[in-house]
Amino acid sequence: MPPQELTAHIPAPLAESSSTALEWPRLREAIAARTFSPLGRAWTLALEPSANLPWIEAQHQRTHEMRALYTSGGSFDFHGLFDPTSLLEKARIEGSALEALEILALVTVVERIAAWRKLITTPGENAFLNTPSPQSPVISTEAKRSGETRLSTANVPAPREASYTHSNTNGIAILSTPIRDASLEPLLRNLSGKIEPDGSLSDDASPELRRIRRAMEQQHRAIEESLRRSLNRLAAEGATQDAVITIRGERFVIPVRAEFKRRIPGVVHGSSSSGQTVFVEPLETIEQNNELVRLLDEEQSEIHRILVAMTRALAADAPTILAGARILAEIESHAARARFANDLNCSRPHFTTAASTFPPAASASSSKTPWLSSRNTASSPDVPSLSFQGAASFQGAAEESAFPSYPPKNPVISTEGAQRRSGETRFSTSTLSQPSEAHSQQSHLSLTAARHPLLELRMIAEARAAGTEPKAPTPLTVALADDARQLIISGPNTGGKTVSLKTIGLLSLMAQAGVPVPADEAVLPLFTAIYADIGDAQSIERNLSSFSAHVVNLDRISREATSSSLVLLDELGSATDPEEGAALAVAVSQHFLDARVWSCITTHLTSLKIYAANRPGVLNAAVGFDQETLTPTYQLRLGVPGASAGLNIAARLGLSPDIIAAARAQLSTQTADIAAFLDRLHQQLEAVTEERASLREKEEQLRKDKILLDLEGRAEIKQRTRDLEKKLDSLLNDFDYQLRESVKAIGDKAVAKKIQRDSATTMARARREFGEQFKSTVVAHMTGADKNDPNAQPHIVKGAEVGDLVKLKSLGRQARVERILDRTPTGAAKTLEVSMGAMKMKIAAEDIADVEKVKVVTPLEAARKKGGITVSTNEDPDTISSEINVIGRTADEAHEQVARFLDRAFLAGLPRIRIVHGTGMGILRRTLRDYLRSHPHVANITEPPPNLGGQGATEVELRQ
Repeated sequence: MPPQELTAHIPAPLAESSSTALEWPRLREAIAARTFSPLGRAWTLALEPSANLPWIEAQHQRTHEMRALYTSGGSFDFHGLFDPTSLLEKARIEGSALEALEILALVTVVERIAAWRKLITTPGENAFLNTPSPQSPVISTEAKRSGETRLSTANVPAPREASYTHSNTNGIAILSTPIRDASLEPLLRNLSGKIEPDGSLSDDASPELRRIRRAMEQQHRAIEESLRRSLNRLAAEGATQDAVITIRGERFVIPVRAEFKRRIPGVVHGSSSSGQTVFVEPLETIEQNNELVRLLDEEQSEIHRILVAMTRALAADAPTILAGARILAEIESHAARARFANDLNCSRPHFTTAASTFPPAASASSSKTPWLSSRNTASSPDVPSLSFQGAASFQGAAEESAFPSYPPKNPVISTEGAQRRSGETRFSTSTLSQPSEAHSQQSHLSLTAARHPLLELRMIAEARAAGTEPKAPTPLTVALADDARQLIISGPNTGGKTVSLKTIGLLSLMAQAGVPVPADEAVLPLFTAIYADIGDAQSIERNLSSFSAHVVNLDRISREATSSSLVLLDELGSATDPEEGAALAVAVSQHFLDARVWSCITTHLTSLKIYAANRPGVLNAAVGFDQETLTPTYQLRLGVPGASAGLNIAARLGLSPDIIAAARAQLSTQTADIAAFLDRLHQQLEAVTEERASLREKEEQLRKDKILLDLEGRAEIKQRTRDLEKKLDSLLNDFDYQLRESVKAIGDKAVAKKIQRDSATTMARARREFGEQFKSTVVAHMTGADKNDPNAQPHIVKGAEVGDLVKLKSLGRQARVERILDRTPTGAAKTLEVSMGAMKMKIAAEDIADVEKVKVVTPLEAARKKGGITVSTNEDPDTISSEINVIGRTADEAHEQVARFLDRAFLAGLPRIRIVHGTGMGILRRTLRDYLRSHPHVANITEPPPNLGGQGATEVELRQ
């Protein structure tokens, strides 16, 4: 087992997690099975739920980034990782030498760390940036070259969770900070390729080792040649049995018959087991063997020197190697969680936190890893120890989906969650990370289409064994709000009440341990403790019956649970007298309700169902049961209680019909009525569900019919429009013909010619105007724009304002508009007051045949029109400039020139002028603007945009 610094360090662990009852160790083992090294497995097996939100969010962010890497087609080889602590401690001993295979194992770890560092530091190839570059890395491992990581560049699409805008925090990059600036490339260059897989040193380990081994090879050949000559000579004399060269005591010898040993000068190095053969080292090879032994000693000395040097090099980089091993251990755990999330189509959970339940931020900073601080590394790889921005630094930016509101009572009944699509990978885009801050206004507990992970894993394994497509468990949907924190689940014994409890509890543990949850969406409070009383708690050793054990456990939970706790109680009030058990169950439930504890309780007791229906803050829920087939549906329905259906289930399981009939006879009328009522309620719910589905189908059909009718209507309108165009053109042609005939009847040819010329022009203009008005009328009618918009009604005269001259249809005379008495909702004149000489009258807008806009008279023109007044100016009003330049003038000179220019512009009727005064010290600009603000001819002054002068000019709007 790796030391604690190489396994998960959990800040602010839960006061109680009920992990055994909720089967958290089994799930954790299933996740750890997706690791490839003992280091990653140990880190995963040490994972526990935490109440520290920054740590939780950091864990989910890192898992999400690894999931995005796998989704984009990338991978990383974690094989060969192990705990290097003991070997590195041994390497730090002065003069020590690790074994070759030990060094080779450490080199493998160093290669993995270097490959990871290259991945996170290569510009443009960082796979863990929020927005992947067009050329993102795909990391692959060649099967034939174990340990070598190759970075290939490929076009990698952005993962689908990234479409959900991901968090701005790069969790993997922050985790890898301690090794970003510590390069292990020099160490790898010194160590890689020098040790063979069998633990021997290669000839390239050092030049001296290569020289020694070449000398040994030459010596081998020389000894072999010498012995071969001796063997040939002895074989000719019959003194040897086998013409082979062998080794005794690291010296080369030849086998000789025992009776010939005195005829061969040399040293005997033993005999065979039968004694008939002795092994002789001839005199001529003794010196050669001595030289070979000396070379062997030199080789061992050089190997030891090389191993010492390698050991010393590893010891020098021990802090970086330890830091890298720690980082890769956690990263492999995130990789295993990512593979688990992809296998079960999990989503990232979100948390709702309240100020009273959120643990202090100081707990995050206390999670520094001791061995890192003792070795003066750059920073802890544990993100919570980095003081960024509290919880927000791990939560990122808010995503596009808003948190759904859940009513406190009588929620919309959801019969089942959305079924998973096989092979679909979803990031709670949905995946890919809403910050918990978005849900911090009010606590919620919401699981949409949640599935029990262990149940789903079992179903997948069974389907694979049978060679069929795996099926997902029936999902459940739970929605509790801050003012409705208690859920009472009832229904038949085999309907899945306990599975519902375990699903809620286990998914809460997963979420707070940094593991994605198998649900379409999960929004959870941040629990500081999770208590579960599930199953038979009988204890023979403690002399406790089932009921006593449950009561002892309930007493402890009731004393410890707070508003930030989750309590899961299975079959509350059972194992004792039904009436006393019901009273106790109601009292316990009321206690948790008053304490605002999040609680989910399963029951068969009618009293508890009635309690849930009559108490605000409590929701009823029922697991489904098909009365026709007498089988459970495993669906959780919110808002209604469920019938236990014990007799029906007993009948389905084969209990004697006589016993079932006798049991039904024993039921009280009230109990039977309640059961019948619940059965009818569930049947009505099913009927309502079917009716809703039917209404949705009818609405869809109506929508399609409306579209079809609309298309047919448009086609008919187009055809009618074409017919009307033809009729209009025919009428205009008839009118034109009659007009020409009437002109021909005029006796005066000059007058007739003039009328013909003028009428042709008028007719052409009328034809054009009628055509335009006809088309605009048709368009307005088809789009519906003519209903409330007078501008879309060309046949209605519009735009009459005060001062305009209008021609009245009723009188055939022109009048002047004095006042607008009433307007339509769109602002057009509806009722007007007009004057004809001294006579004034009220008219409707429909009486107007034509509108003549009155030209605005400038002050100069108005003065000239008055009798007896003559006004003359030096400049022509039509050519007077609208701009004056006073740059370089003093304030007094500028005031004088601007005053004269204002008078001329006002008399000429200019609506706007421009004064260029420059920027300078700003004195001229301020004095001129102060003067202009109080001038009687000035309506408004503005500063033009920078591209038109900015502060160097002033635009003046004149009164009209």
